[in-house]
Amino acid sequence: MKKIITFLFIAILGTSCNSLDVPPLNIIQDKDIFASESGISSYMSSLYNDLPIQDHQATVYGFGNYWNSWPQAGHMSGELVNNKLFFVYDSPTGDMFQFWAYDRVRKINYFIENMPLYEASFPADKINAWLGEAYFCRAYYYFAMVNRYGAVPLVKEVKNYPETSIEELQIPRNTQQEGWDFIAEDLDKAIELLPEESLMRGRVNKYVAYGLKSRAMLYAASLCQFDTPVSGYEELLGMPASKAQSYYQAAYDAASKLDGKYSLYNKHTDKFENYWNLFLDEDNPEVIFAKYYQYPDKTHSWDVHQVPFQVRGPEGYSSILNPTLEIVELFDDINGNPFVLKTTDTNGNPIRYDNPYDIFKDVEPRLRGSVILPNDVYKDEVIEIRKGIWSSFPNGELKTTTDFSAMYQNMPIMGKSGMGHNETTTTGFFVRKYQDPTLADNLIIHGRSTTQFIEMRYAEILLNQAEAAFYLGKKQEALDLINQVRERAGAKLYTLDQLTEENIRKERRMELVFEKHSFWDLRRWRIADKLMNNKKYTALCPYYIYDEGKYIFTKEEISTTYTYDVKVNYAKVPDGEISKNPNLLPNNPGY
Repeated sequence: MKKIITFLFIAILGTSCNSLDVPPLNIIQDKDIFASESGISSYMSSLYNDLPIQDHQATVYGFGNYWNSWPQAGHMSGELVNNKLFFVYDSPTGDMFQFWAYDRVRKINYFIENMPLYEASFPADKINAWLGEAYFCRAYYYFAMVNRYGAVPLVKEVKNYPETSIEELQIPRNTQQEGWDFIAEDLDKAIELLPEESLMRGRVNKYVAYGLKSRAMLYAASLCQFDTPVSGYEELLGMPASKAQSYYQAAYDAASKLDGKYSLYNKHTDKFENYWNLFLDEDNPEVIFAKYYQYPDKTHSWDVHQVPFQVRGPEGYSSILNPTLEIVELFDDINGNPFVLKTTDTNGNPIRYDNPYDIFKDVEPRLRGSVILPNDVYKDEVIEIRKGIWSSFPNGELKTTTDFSAMYQNMPIMGKSGMGHNETTTTGFFVRKYQDPTLADNLIIHGRSTTQFIEMRYAEILLNQAEAAFYLGKKQEALDLINQVRERAGAKLYTLDQLTEENIRKERRMELVFEKHSFWDLRRWRIADKLMNNKKYTALCPYYIYDEGKYIFTKEEISTTYTYDVKVNYAKVPDGEISKNPNLLPNNPGY
């Protein structure tokens, strides 16, 4: 009787040599897995749970972090900074975002090899669906690894010790190109086997596989076009420029398969309400693949960490991740012009505003749907953000404080939500995306949030296809695709003259802001170092002039200097894995 040792990869890639002689503690017989639908469903659930989805519980150091919803990938892309309540990361390193997943790969390989042996017990369509899910999961795991390390070993079958010797288990890395091609092969198998409708909510179908293929092939194409391997790594990491067009074509073709199967969310006539609610509404034609939560079985803690101070819950956490002024000003205004916040007039004098929100009167609705702006409304409250109060500007006294109880003329100096206290915004902004305004204040605590996390949505697919179409010379089609996204966002439509590489990238960063794409996009375009190295991010600071009853703003640098070393374009192969398998050398450049 064959046996599977759960969660234990006894091959050299997943455990130390010293543990190979230890008897397994948790053995499940094949018949317990493959002889019933419940056994198979349990096994498939473990494969889905292992997917490295960068959801509300993913940090730079791993996945499934129940307590902390920070720091996110957005903290490494210039989208967000930490409010310094705990710490500030100022540089991504090669040890971050690790995912060396051969224990998971082994579980999938075992399933792919053994499930067909039980095909007489189940209808063919179910066997195919389960195998299709397995191929999808394996592609997803390898996508995460190849995207991080470039070159990794491609293990396609179960390897058992001692049937397979230690030397045979010490598999060298395949080339990066072989990795991307293998991901495409697995996704093609998944597409062939998967049904058009998912077996149940949260499971994949053939169009999810097409969507992942569009993403993966777009990444591969970008590396062909923009990456230049370090000398000596050309064979291992090199992606031939001649292959860029074929990868772009594969991305374009895969994305096109979702046309007519999904649509952009457009339930609300108000563009702001519509964009914000798209992330909260689970009855959603835009969602292709999502991770769902339900109290008390499966929850996360996004709200307790992002909520503004004045509406925080009983545990006392709030506003840990703050959008930068740079990301706010990346957006357009409603007339299609760059949204540069006007703080001074032509003579350099501060502009007076009756209400802090007046500076945002021409803001694109999509920005409001992503960011809580000073004096905007959340949970039926005006979110007050001040850095200080002038008794008379510029010659009077400036009052600032870190104490929320401090008053000036019966007015809280900081407003009700900051700035200055270590649980308020550092930048003048809060994250709105994915926050649930219907969550009762007493439930804004750890482990009570149940908002879905959308891993793949139709807007991303349109942007994947648009980017691929642009580089394939299909500019009118790329324009039409991007304008679908812009129209829903409440942005002015682009003209063909405005369809540039810069605007295609900008559109992606705006639409997918805070959704954990930006770090990887900047990295695959090989521009992260140009935007982030030796960079000080900026805050927008509202000040109230008490004797005038007016507000002024300043743009002030946040003290931390961010860096980005180009070696982070490839993650470091973990030292522990190399000690078990020296054939993984050479490590990636710079490590």
